[in-house]
Amino acid sequence: MTAAEVATRVDRLFQLAHEFGQSERSAQSVAAAVSADLGTEITADDIIALRSGTHPGAGDDLLAAIAREFSAPENYLIDLPGTANYDLQFRALIAARDAKLNGICFRGGDGAQSSLESLVTELEALVDEHRRRGSITSDGTPV
Repeated sequence: MTAAEVATRVDRLFQLAHEFGQSERSAQSVAAAVSADLGTEITADDIIALRSGTHPGAGDDLLAAIAREFSAPENYLIDLPGTANYDLQFRALIAARDAKLNGICFRGGDGAQSSLESLVTELEALVDEHRRRGSITSDGTPV
């Protein structure tokens, strides 16, 4: 697992944890909650560095606490291959929200993984088109 892969996942948690048109959580609020969870000081700069991929290396306890704070599986930031399905679902939820869909349901079965990957690709393309037209900004807020 590289710092860039972890940064992508941390960033995805921030992207997911807000409604369309609302602001993302601040690094300060996440740092305060994670600090309380771990009983040790975590700064907003630590969270920003993890999100940007410039943190020198976070322990599994910190990564698990960040995942818990966003109600993600504890191993989401630790076991990247093992949580790929969650990551794909999070991408789908973000894209569905930003495409202004009213809802999305996940169902299993044969071909579910490839169907979801195709759906995510289509939704992300739709969101990109909305951004090109100027109906939403790059951070997902309406114009």
